[in-house]
Amino acid sequence: MKKKILSPALLLIKDNRLIALIAFAFLLASCQKETGTIPQQEKSSAATITNRNAEKQSKKIYVSNVDELYAGINNPNNAGATLVLAPGTYSLNANHPKAGRLELGYDMSLIGQPGDAGQVIIDATNLPASSFTLPPTPGLPAPLPTGVVRMGNGKNSLEWLTLQNDPLHVIRSFVQTDIVATPIAEIRIAHSIIKGGGCNIGMSVGNFGATANRRVVEAEIEDNEIMNNINPSPTGNGTGIQIVNHRGTEDASVIATLGRNYIHDNKAGMIISNISCQHCAIEIRSYDNRVENNGVGVAMRAGFNESTPSISNSLKFDAYATFVKNNTSSPAPPFSNPACGVFAAGGGSMLLFGLPGTVNDNKLDVSFYGCVIEGNDGNAQILAYGAHSTYPLPAPAGTGNATNIYLHGISANATISATASFPAEPAGTNTVNVYR
Repeated sequence: MKKKILSPALLLIKDNRLIALIAFAFLLASCQKETGTIPQQEKSSAATITNRNAEKQSKKIYVSNVDELYAGINNPNNAGATLVLAPGTYSLNANHPKAGRLELGYDMSLIGQPGDAGQVIIDATNLPASSFTLPPTPGLPAPLPTGVVRMGNGKNSLEWLTLQNDPLHVIRSFVQTDIVATPIAEIRIAHSIIKGGGCNIGMSVGNFGATANRRVVEAEIEDNEIMNNINPSPTGNGTGIQIVNHRGTEDASVIATLGRNYIHDNKAGMIISNISCQHCAIEIRSYDNRVENNGVGVAMRAGFNESTPSISNSLKFDAYATFVKNNTSSPAPPFSNPACGVFAAGGGSMLLFGLPGTVNDNKLDVSFYGCVIEGNDGNAQILAYGAHSTYPLPAPAGTGNATNIYLHGISANATISATASFPAEPAGTNTVNVYR
């Protein structure tokens, strides 16, 4: 047998990694002999870039009065900044830009005094009704009702603040995530108190209108107290936390984590829904929250028709060690939401809003793990429907809607009323399932 002999060229190819390594070592040694160290100018430039990045990440603006608050929040050069508010009361007024609203810039945060949310109070009582309406845009041809604090511009956060409003002063919402500037909005609201007064919605988190199509809102809502959101009108809203895809939005999603919030004495503790939108999704995880002493505790609809059809949406709600207690019709629930601990419907329509028969193929999955659901009004602690309509018409809310309820551990103690469709749907396409 002949021995195979590799040519020098092949040997070079085979050992090219070793040769390259040796060549690099010689080159490095040569450079070190010539210069000894990195040139001082290059070191200085690198340090400057590092310092600038650090400065951008840690930029803090200290605010001690309402004029400084408006100046800081409306300065476009403050992108990425944290506004730190000194103790005191900041009474908002419409003489400032944006009709006196607080609209957070890109990656901007507002923070009060860590450890005591009561030291910094933002008061909305003096803002007129005109401050809470945005003019029409091509993406949203109807005027958009908005909030005192607008978020959604990149990464925005509110922490250690008290937001308050007079009980007779009606406003749309205190916090609303309707600034659409980035495809993903990261929201954090923590360690704060929202005393809504005449507020329709304490905190409105979600996507609103066609400008938010395909947008994702990721929200952390932790360690807050949200109370007394009560529009004094008998037909007015009054919701502590609203999580929605809304007003014609398509292919958008909200992913929210709620932890250790105390939500009480509102007309509704939480309302969660895909409203007049298509192919949208909401996913929520609730840990150690207390939803107590509201008119209705938690009302969920995977699809709801406010003005246009709601089709092929999903809502997933997972709750762990959450208390839904003593929600007993006082104050009265908003609109025609029934008084109960948990209301859950795959599809819904309601008097004063869109007609039934227009909410189709929506899916709701609700899971409770070790939760206490007790002491609430209603003929059961949980009212579950595949589809539900309060219109005085025989037509169901729609077709093909599904609700699945999973009760784990002590959650299984909660009584539940399950109805596939109200009014009845002869075709039987709306379904509800309960698993214990």
